[in-house]
Amino acid sequence: MTDFTTQPGTAPDAMDRALVRQMLMNNPDWVREDTELLSHLAAGPTADGVADLGFVVREKLLGEVRELKRREQAIADHARNNLALLARAQTFVLSVMECANLDELDYKLAWEAPAALGVEKVRLFLEGATPMIVSEAIHACGHGLADELLGDENDFTGGCAPRTARTLYGEDMGSHALCRIEAGGRTGLLALAATEPDQFFTGQGTEILNFVSRAVERLMDRWLSEA
Repeated sequence: MTDFTTQPGTAPDAMDRALVRQMLMNNPDWVREDTELLSHLAAGPTADGVADLGFVVREKLLGEVRELKRREQAIADHARNNLALLARAQTFVLSVMECANLDELDYKLAWEAPAALGVEKVRLFLEGATPMIVSEAIHACGHGLADELLGDENDFTGGCAPRTARTLYGEDMGSHALCRIEAGGRTGLLALAATEPDQFFTGQGTEILNFVSRAVERLMDRWLSEA
C-alpha cells in the first residue's frame, strides 16, 4: 500500500504526486467537501506556481455576481425603455384619434410619429389609389405589396434591403418594422424605418407596432368607407 505521509519540508516522490493529483482530478469533491482541508489550502502561504484556492473562489463568485448585476441592469434598462416607448405611443395614438380627416393623419404620421415611436420614417401604404392629391406619409402602392413583404404573416421586424428601402422610404434604411392593415376593404402597410440596422430585429416583440397600426386602421377604415 502506498504511504503518502511525508515529513514537513519534504516532498513526495513523483509517482506519489502523480497518483494523488490523478485521484483529486477524478474526485474533486474530496477537497470541496473537506472543510478543514479546503480552509487549510486556501489560507496557506502561496508561492510561484501554487494556486490560491481562496482567491480563485472569491474571484469566481465576484465574477458571477458582476454578471448577474449586469444582466439585471440590462433587463431593467430594457423594461424602462419599453415603458417609455409605450407611454409615447399611447400619447401619439390619443393624438391620432383626434384627427378629423386624412390630411391631419398624414401630417401626424409624417412629422409627429417618428419622434413618438423613436424612428426616422413612418409611412402608410394603401394598395390602389389614395383619396389624397398631396401627401407626406400616406401613399398608394401596387396590389400585392403587403403579401410580397409579409407573406402570410401579420407583421415583420428586421433588416431593410437597399432596394426595398428606396422603394418604401426613398432612401437607404438599416432596419424596419411592417404591419398589415385592412381599411375600407383594401390592404395596406404601416411601415416604421430606422437608420440603425439593429433597431428592428427578427423575433422582436410587435405589441406597440400592432397597437398603433390598429388605431390607424380604424380611422382609415371609417374614412375610406364613408368616401
